Amino acid sequence: MPIPLLAVAGALVKIAHSAYTWTQKTPQGRATLAAANAAAAYQHAKKHPTDGSAQQHAFEAGKKLGEHVVNPAAQSLYSHVRKDLNKP
Repeated sequence: MPIPLLAVAGALVKIAHSAYTWTQKTPQGRATLAAANAAAAYQHAKKHPTDGSAQQHAFEAGKKLGEHVVNPAAQSLYSHVRKDLNKP
């Protein structure tokens, strides 16, 4: 019985490591993590409106969301429009 449990534990560690690597090293992973953090920070700030650290956390999470989601999307749209405008 201990062998299957070790195999399951090893598989869980590999899955967790893979997910962590994805969130740190890929644009989609960073965007997903930024969105999740922003949502959590917003909910915390909404629940505790007088907590300054919650407000600061929401502000920082919003900056990260812009950095990893909004800016790349805007740059992609800008590039796409410029390419279309340069077509004869």
